[in-house]
Amino acid sequence: NQNNITDKMSLIEHLVELRKRLLLSFVSLFIVFGICFYYADELFYFLAKPLVELFDINSKQGFIYTALHEAFFTELKVAFFFALFFSFPLIAIQLWKFIAPGLYKNEKFVFFPFLIATPVLFFLGGAMVYYIISPVAWNFFLSYQNMNMNDGVPIRLEAKMGEYLSLMMRFI
Repeated sequence: NQNNITDKMSLIEHLVELRKRLLLSFVSLFIVFGICFYYADELFYFLAKPLVELFDINSKQGFIYTALHEAFFTELKVAFFFALFFSFPLIAIQLWKFIAPGLYKNEKFVFFPFLIATPVLFFLGGAMVYYIISPVAWNFFLSYQNMNMNDGVPIRLEAKMGEYLSLMMRFI
């Protein structure tokens, strides 16, 4: 049932339409989550790469986990984070399809630039954090390592994978 601006929808029809849009959003999110969970190791490596490149691999510096369940839940978080990231345009389209029929033509025209700019800026912001901000931040944080035994207590980063993921997700 296609609704024009002149058509009136009852409250129940609005709720049914909202339910349909939410259901499509959740289904797309669930499907993308399944794909992301399958590739969670690769996705975690992608997020960790800016820090891994700065690790001292010769001294076996890397990520650790200190709780039995931490590695599994980190993979779940990675999958959900990327599922939200990749599903954002689909969810935004469903939101627009719910709101657009209630707008006048001039109101739709005003929102159009935001519809184009939002996903583009969303992805550009994530890319800026990944490629520009995080390498600078990781270099700064790693500057606190002191591997020289002559200068006091040796300090070396042993990054927990769950804490790193949380920090990276906050940055992005």
